[in-house]
Amino acid sequence: MRVAVLWTSLSGYLNACLKELSSRDGVELFVIHEASSESAPFDASQFTWIPRRFEWSSKRDLRKLEEMLRVFDPEIMILPSWHIPAYRRMGRQFANRCWRVMTMDHPWLGTLRQRFGTLISCVYVKPLADVVWLPGERQATFARKLGFPQTAILSGLYACDHSSFEAIHLARLAQGKQVPRKFLFVGRLVKDKGVDILARAYQLYRQQTPAPWPLICCGSGPMRSEIENEGGINVEGFVQPDKLPEVLDRAGCLILPSRVEPWGLVVHEATASGRLILASENVGCVPHLLQPGYNGFVFSSRDVAALAELMVRVSALSDAQMDEMSQASYSLSRQFSPRQWANILLDSYKYCSPKGRRAH
Repeated sequence: MRVAVLWTSLSGYLNACLKELSSRDGVELFVIHEASSESAPFDASQFTWIPRRFEWSSKRDLRKLEEMLRVFDPEIMILPSWHIPAYRRMGRQFANRCWRVMTMDHPWLGTLRQRFGTLISCVYVKPLADVVWLPGERQATFARKLGFPQTAILSGLYACDHSSFEAIHLARLAQGKQVPRKFLFVGRLVKDKGVDILARAYQLYRQQTPAPWPLICCGSGPMRSEIENEGGINVEGFVQPDKLPEVLDRAGCLILPSRVEPWGLVVHEATASGRLILASENVGCVPHLLQPGYNGFVFSSRDVAALAELMVRVSALSDAQMDEMSQASYSLSRQFSPRQWANILLDSYKYCSPKGRRAH
């Protein structure tokens, strides 16, 4: 089974999923990906295990992409949405030559741009792929509006390195430790992530409680200066994927106040670690990984006071209540894993693609 993965910049979660896929009998990978960005400088050494890997930085680097793919002759091709021209060309060029899986994490928002996209999908989007692979239901709504039938929609696109993060939760239970009383933010320090909202809400929270929890912030970006000198906030910079479990081990509640967040993979990493979640209603994974009052709470990204009040509410929980919500988070996290990710791709090929059905 030859699988070509055409991607943007690689990340820790995809690395875990590709390792699982590569471990399956007979699977060969060819990974083409964009170089890491300054805002997410992933260590490239974690990807050196991939025997066939091509990294590109500019459009010129992709001039021989079609030739490389024809030599590899993939049976499955995975494409990241439709925004990279060279990848779009490959989607068209390899129609009827392999099973084309287009990923997308855009939720349906009903914007003018999205509505226009539904009108041109039949000529601009649908010809690129045989099926679409999505993280959750908010994205499936958009896919159906683009004209993809339910039978051409796969779910479970995003999965963290579940075993690495669940080890934190299982170790805490085995050692009888309490959930740590610290808040945590992980993400790019940009406006879309609601960093300014977090800073204002946290200072308001500190004024409302006599024993405020500290806030750990991990990430890089232009808004670092707005939070690094605020009381109670410790900014630790960008964290490589293999170090993130150690960071989550020190915190008890993840806060994600994003204005724009198609999915929010860090929520899966936090729930697998048994952490409580405070997330804005804009975070795409909320319907799947956050149940208000069960393992955390949801708020409007525009409401600074509401976030501050929820921080007060969480920090007032007893150890027993926090433990109960911690275990609830872990239970929800088990919906997704690299193992399930690989199963979805390979099983869908076997039962949904023409070639797979013939072989089966």
